Amino acid sequence: MGLNLTLTDEELPVSPAFIEFLHVTLKGGEYHVGDWFGQEGEGLATNEGRFQDIQKKAHEVVSHPQGKALVLHAYRYFKEMLTGRIDTLRNINRFQFYFVVGIPRTGGTYLTKQLFRASGIDYTKVQNALAHDGFPHLAHLSFKKIGNIHTNGLLQMAEYLTMVEVYFGQHARLAHRGGVVVPKKFTKVIYNFPLIRELFSANAIYLITMRHPLSIIQSTLDKSGGMPENRKFALRSAIERWALDDNLHWGIPEAKVRQMNYVDVFLGYWRRFHIQLAITGLPALNSARIVPYGKEYMTGTVSELYKQFGVEMVPEEFKVAPKPKFPDDEEAAAEKTLQEVSNAWSALGIKLPVDQLSERN
Repeated sequence: MGLNLTLTDEELPVSPAFIEFLHVTLKGGEYHVGDWFGQEGEGLATNEGRFQDIQKKAHEVVSHPQGKALVLHAYRYFKEMLTGRIDTLRNINRFQFYFVVGIPRTGGTYLTKQLFRASGIDYTKVQNALAHDGFPHLAHLSFKKIGNIHTNGLLQMAEYLTMVEVYFGQHARLAHRGGVVVPKKFTKVIYNFPLIRELFSANAIYLITMRHPLSIIQSTLDKSGGMPENRKFALRSAIERWALDDNLHWGIPEAKVRQMNYVDVFLGYWRRFHIQLAITGLPALNSARIVPYGKEYMTGTVSELYKQFGVEMVPEEFKVAPKPKFPDDEEAAAEKTLQEVSNAWSALGIKLPVDQLSERN
């Protein structure tokens, strides 16, 4: 059957972050880093003003022979993922990916920074899209103004892989297990892990960061302005947006979420995230390692990785916070959530590190 299906860059446009990366690569300058590596503060993430001249940059990129070639390269990767014929995508076998996976405020940024250090890369100069959670955007299927979230996620994954080839081809100096080490904080792995598993197969190591739910909640509160009035949920930070989106996905209207107890909103997010994590099968993989939150666990893991890499470095300081204390009813709700998730993991043949999490670091 001679059917031709044509999709143009109007239906599937390249992402602004990809254009931004290519423009700096071709024209020089500094990548947009933002504050992905600085975890002392937390705000409601926006790109206001960041992409105001993106159309001009896009024109300059596609007018450049190398820029046009890289855009076409990303679309070729996208086509191969869309059709399941990944011949060119096998180029990524020369990389060894270290994906740091975990719900926010579990130490993933710290591990990602230490992996960049081992690679001989100044993490304060790495574009946020290349290093951190937001890109590529993998999420539950939805049809919105920007299109099909899954299809757009495939295109962004193709763009990310093109960025990896360009950036680590120029900057990386560390190889391990037969591939160039590529760190990535990638919370969104769990929302389409079959894609990740198919693409990276034996070329990925997973560091799963975990922390007691009340410690995560307290950390979020510390960065978001404290407990809201009447202990009702409030939307002030990027992490609170993630918690809201999770509840919305489960059919809870936004108006109701905003009237819910703050701790209950986050306990639901924590519960569903970790049950979904277990269902993916990721924690059971030989290439996965669970890293509980805490100075001993974090710096110990980094030291072991440095030893494996043959890198003579000392991990940067890992800061810990005081153990949190909540009202008795919220304490009881958190312990119930922890036990529920532990039971769910056990039913799948996986052990949740309850003792380590209960240290509440």
